[in-house]
Amino acid sequence: MNRFFAAAMLVAAAGCLPSGGTREAQRYYILDAPESKTASATALAAIPRLTTLVVPPTSAANFYDTQDLVFSRSPGTRAYYQFNSWTERPGRAIHDLLVSRLERSGGFKAVVGEDKPVANSLVLRTDLEEIYHDAATSPGEARIVLVAELVDPGRNVSLARRSFTQSAPAPTYDAQGAVQGFRQALGTLVGEVVAWAIEQSK
Repeated sequence: MNRFFAAAMLVAAAGCLPSGGTREAQRYYILDAPESKTASATALAAIPRLTTLVVPPTSAANFYDTQDLVFSRSPGTRAYYQFNSWTERPGRAIHDLLVSRLERSGGFKAVVGEDKPVANSLVLRTDLEEIYHDAATSPGEARIVLVAELVDPGRNVSLARRSFTQSAPAPTYDAQGAVQGFRQALGTLVGEVVAWAIEQSK
């Protein structure tokens, strides 16, 4: 389902004015994702457990903790798209999506989407390390890196930690194409995190 607010253009000349001299209108995009087949299969196979899972807000590296879309034209460089933004910071959108998918998975007694102490619970902490359009070659690909850690606060121990990386091709060499790639990559990545959290909580 296409939930884009509007079409977006320009990566090579992001920030330039159109030929008429009028400033380009700002475009806003929703960061969401279709549910992957892996996530659906996990939901059907999951055995409900007696554990409550606490999922604090997803933290993000400083450069990505913004509503601006990020792109890279060469290794080791990053820049923000002009006139193209998310409706909310990616870390918040990813957290909300993760909590929703975990609730539907049936793998936990309850899922608490905030950072608060709950008796006999496990805590799933997530950190968004990267989310950018790799535009070194046309049309490029959307890339997301998320680190997840499952903690047992009752014993004050880390049960498992893993870095998840997903990428998906951008169908067009612009911000709109990048957003389509992000949605595809995020759907797969969240499905992997959900399956991993359920497996590690056994």
